[in-house]
Amino acid sequence: MDSLNIQKYAKSRRYRGKIVNFVWLTDEKMTDRLILGVLTLLLAAGCARNRFDYIDIAASEKALSGLEEGFKAVPDSVADGRVLYLLGQGVPVADVLVYQGETGDVLFQDPALPFGYTCETVGTAVLMDSLHVKAGRLYTDGGLNARMLYLQDGRMSLGVLNKVADLAAHEAFIGGVKPSVCLDKQDEAVFQRTVEKVWLSGNVMSGRTVKSILKAAGVKPDVRTKTDSLFFQHRHLPDLDIYRISNLGRHTGPVKLRFRVRGRQPFQWNPDTGAISPVSYKLRKRSTRVTIQTVPGDDTFLVFGSFSERKRLKIK
Repeated sequence: MDSLNIQKYAKSRRYRGKIVNFVWLTDEKMTDRLILGVLTLLLAAGCARNRFDYIDIAASEKALSGLEEGFKAVPDSVADGRVLYLLGQGVPVADVLVYQGETGDVLFQDPALPFGYTCETVGTAVLMDSLHVKAGRLYTDGGLNARMLYLQDGRMSLGVLNKVADLAAHEAFIGGVKPSVCLDKQDEAVFQRTVEKVWLSGNVMSGRTVKSILKAAGVKPDVRTKTDSLFFQHRHLPDLDIYRISNLGRHTGPVKLRFRVRGRQPFQWNPDTGAISPVSYKLRKRSTRVTIQTVPGDDTFLVFGSFSERKRLKIK
């Protein structure tokens, strides 16, 4: 394979002479040999490893078609039917996983996340049996993933502490309350030694805000806007991203948003009418800027589907 063949299969974008984004364009199966050849050429051309986007066009279009069919099949008479349908797709996207502890007497407290970031809670069973780390991110077997684990209770067993230590050893970021009370008194000495060892790690931080830890982890906000009183939810499927945008304030008119999604064209889905329409957007190096019109109480969805060859689209 050579550079000319790469152009047949893919679309690349350059910034200051270097490839910053590379997207697989065809529905032809990408074999291991082809992947290796492409990656070798890209790395030689100065493309960073985390700028390789593998978008299976055929799978993306199939997923989008199926989602649209189900969306339009929901009767208008079903209150919030289309909202519930879209929010039932895929898995929630979170930046922080909140662990409330083992005792069951600690109520959930919002870890003071700034707008643009979201969190999900995980129980002891998920933490112990399902949670693992891959390339610095936390994953559950169900597909939920995040960059940071936030501990809400300083009381825990040695077993749970050892699990947290293992996650930290695999470069997961840990924040929140530093463990101080061992629930198994016979393990107290080992517990305290383990805490002191783990909390010396650069990616384990207590006494710092969630925002500062996420910044240290290099996590950008999922959604950014200068418009107050907006609420968002994000669901992810293997080939699609779904955002719910709700206007809880009094703003009327255009809203500019910046999403942590790249390479995909957004469409606006109206849950009240079932209408699907294009929106103004601009593809950036690491994000997508979108402009929509909104009124007080508005509830709409943005669905990012297939790869877009157009860097921008303006709807008048």
